[in-house]
This record gives sequence, C-alpha cells and structure tokens, in this order.
Amino acid sequence: MVNKHHKLNPPNIPTELSPKALRTLKPVIHQETNSPKIKGVYYKQLIRHVDARGDLTELWSFPWSKNEPIAKKVEHVYFNTTHEGFIKGFHWHRRTYSQYTCVSGKMQVVLVDIRKDSPTRYNVDQFIIGTNNPAYLKIPPGVLKAWKSLEGDSVIVNLLTSYDMSDNFKIDPQSILKTIWRK
Repeated sequence: MVNKHHKLNPPNIPTELSPKALRTLKPVIHQETNSPKIKGVYYKQLIRHVDARGDLTELWSFPWSKNEPIAKKVEHVYFNTTHEGFIKGFHWHRRTYSQYTCVSGKMQVVLVDIRKDSPTRYNVDQFIIGTNNPAYLKIPPGVLKAWKSLEGDSVIVNLLTSYDMSDNFKIDPQSILKTIWRK
C-alpha cells in the first residue's frame, strides 16, 4: 500500500503503485550478484582489514568519487537494526540517493527499478551484504529498496545525499515479490 502520508506523485515514478498493480507486476529478477543490472545502481566491494586486535572497514571516502560513481555529497547518516528474519522496506525517494552498507550481521537487499523512463524499469537486483561480505551500494532515486536480516540483529548504515522527510515514500513489503526473500 502506498504511504498515506505522502500524497504527491513524484516525477518519473509510475502512478500504478496501487496494491492491485503491484500484484500484477512482472519483474525481471536477477540472481544474487555483485554486478547490478539496474541502471544507476553501483556496487563496491569493501576491504575488511583484520588483525589480532579486530578489524576495520572503510564505508565511504570522498576521494573514491574521483574514480568511481559514488555520491559526492552526504547530508544525513543513520543506522538501522533489523532482527533476524524481519523485512524492512519497500521505500523509495524521488530526489535522494541512498548509500547502504551492512556493518553487522548479514542482509539480503532487494532493489526494484520503478522509474517510468528507465531502460531497466521493473528489473530486480538482489545482493547479500554483511560483516563477512562488506559492500557499498549506491541506490538512485526512483528505485524501491528493502532488506531482510539473515543473521542475528543486522545493522545497515545509510548515507543519504539529502535530508527531506517529504521525500520518503513507502509501500507494504508484502505487496510485491513475496517469494524473493530467503528463508
């Protein structure tokens, strides 16, 4: 169900996001990968430095933007804890890029391109990221996103390119792709 708090129809977002339309969606589902198929999604494998004292993983660095398509601006950062077996999402933004990394546990991240004019419209990407597979995901505006914790209390960090609560749209995670989630 579309979030009732946001009545705007964002540009380039299909108006057919009703529960009925979502149930009839015919997505092109790609297997779990580290090579996104959705236009504008960027995946970067992060390096985990481990020694006897523990480990260190860089999550984001402005110098990376010189050679890689990471977002150059960050206005808001938060972390979100999800209990094992639970799904959070689907939501999207019309102007804001999300940049995800899982800093604890293990998560299945599912993305759905709902941009009206996108060449990858209705494509679905899925990724497994976590402590033992650290990765950075840049997700453009107009792409639905959700995740499921696969291991303990998983923690995702999101670095947003802007902070605007009116640019946050949600639909019921059970309205689409019910069978995509790992058991």
